[in-house]
Amino acid sequence: MTKQEALYSFFSSFGIAAHEETNVDQSAEKPYLTYTYADDDFWGNQASIVVNLWYQTESNAAINAMVDTIAEAVGSGGKSIACDEGAIWIKKGSPFAQSLADDDPAIRRRYINLTAEFLTA
Repeated sequence: MTKQEALYSFFSSFGIAAHEETNVDQSAEKPYLTYTYADDDFWGNQASIVVNLWYQTESNAAINAMVDTIAEAVGSGGKSIACDEGAIWIKKGSPFAQSLADDDPAIRRRYINLTAEFLTA
């Protein structure tokens, strides 16, 4: 599995649609998440990956539960994702998650900071 496929597989594992940030139709049915794609190799520094959760709801309960689900999946020590050339080590950034407002009061959004170390050739 390529690095791109590994990241997509990880972000698609949460039960909602996952889209690379530059490849999403804004009219897509919510909930979904978008993520920034980053790539590097063993000699690179940590790469920043931003995840945005998008929900259309009047309540924060479901979106906050998804933040917790992602936090648990990453864990306190990070999550290693296997790929063709080795692994990608996903870790929590700081702050891990924050709430963002939208022009539409029925849209709930969370901005999640992750870092990735590419343990690859």
